[in-house]
Amino acid sequence: AATVDVRNLTPGLARPFMPDLQAQGTLAVQAKVSGTMERPQGQVHLTGNGLRMQGASAAASLPPLHLDATADLAGTSAKVKMQADAGSKLVLGLAGTAPLTSAGPVNLRTNGHLDLAIANGYLGAQARQALGQVLLALQVEGTMSAPHITGTVDLQNADIQDFAQGVHLSAINGRIVGQGNSIVIQNLTAKAGDGTMGVTGSVGVLAPGLPVDIHFVARDARPISSDLITAVMNSDMTIKGQAAGRMDVAGNVDLRKVEVNIPNSLPSSVARLDVIRPGDKPPADAATTNASASVIGLDLTLTSPGKFFVRGHGLDAEMAGKLKVKGTSSAPQVSGGFDLKRGNFDLAGISLNFTKGRVAFNGSSVDHKLDPTLDFEADRAVNGETAMLKVGGYASAPKISFESIPSLPQDQVLAMLLFGTDAHSLSSTQMVELGTALATLTGVTSFDPMGTI
Repeated sequence: AATVDVRNLTPGLARPFMPDLQAQGTLAVQAKVSGTMERPQGQVHLTGNGLRMQGASAAASLPPLHLDATADLAGTSAKVKMQADAGSKLVLGLAGTAPLTSAGPVNLRTNGHLDLAIANGYLGAQARQALGQVLLALQVEGTMSAPHITGTVDLQNADIQDFAQGVHLSAINGRIVGQGNSIVIQNLTAKAGDGTMGVTGSVGVLAPGLPVDIHFVARDARPISSDLITAVMNSDMTIKGQAAGRMDVAGNVDLRKVEVNIPNSLPSSVARLDVIRPGDKPPADAATTNASASVIGLDLTLTSPGKFFVRGHGLDAEMAGKLKVKGTSSAPQVSGGFDLKRGNFDLAGISLNFTKGRVAFNGSSVDHKLDPTLDFEADRAVNGETAMLKVGGYASAPKISFESIPSLPQDQVLAMLLFGTDAHSLSSTQMVELGTALATLTGVTSFDPMGTI
């Protein structure tokens, strides 16, 4: 038998027990309860004003929350009513019967709406943006051990954009329907450039293991368009399994058109500093974090019939080919590659035609990171001798070399490639051009003083 009246309760009072809690606002609790802990009777009323997180977390960018909740305790269950809002961006209501024991009945209804722009205070700092509305009208009945979901979640006119990566999905509309212990994605569509993307399927949110069965389709979709890469694709993929165990992703991706632009001046490598602010906990060890992560199996086929262009830094090439991706997301096994259809290399104003070229995926490195191998060759015949420029090695560390038939020194080979003559016949200006080209290609210097600084 207790009567409680607490007002102007601030998060600062909890700091001795929760030193990492950074929040502001006030809480008030009024309660009058009787009976036993197993079968309580009475009423509890909770209000909160100006509730918001502080610091560098994503929640700190959300507007202040107002909360008003009441619970009428009746032994094994309670009648609850809650209203929460963060201005006009978030309005959420909850009402019905909640269990006070594991076998108690459940009959809860929630209604409300969410404006996705509420997250832009946080997303904007990451060069991202979200727009659109989410409408909620859900009900949960039954018991905690056997709940039954009905109702809908509607996504209306959403727009998601990542300016840094060039990702943009617009006109996102769809409906999710509650069905027993699962939610069913009836139809979720989006525009990606001039094409479309769609998702259907189900997720067993209250079923053991969280079973997943999702179907993804893309038609002439351009989900990414940036200065570095633009891709138009068709796709048909399925995701099946259990989110708490193993899921398998299988299907085909048809790369209808891909443009990869290599910048003429690549910046020098910049060190990434892992900053830990005073009072923050250090990041968890990656091995520990991934130990409990679910396994994602892969069985994907990526096909490019052509129109896979790689341009820039003197290179202009069109590729075609097929990739097979198997294994798991943490240890993918990639086979196949892209072969050259046509291409040329602009070397100090001279255009060299590639006679062969291949970007292959022969597996992954010891740390399971993909690093495609390169095998390109351009040649030029001069006075019965053949000079060759070869690009090999890995994409992370390409190696450019010069060979000839018969074998000649590299400066002699480069002179044949550039000027169609031997090194002894070069003028002073041509010698300087040759030295500059050789130094740049072999990595002696990038002629980029600002990048070096």
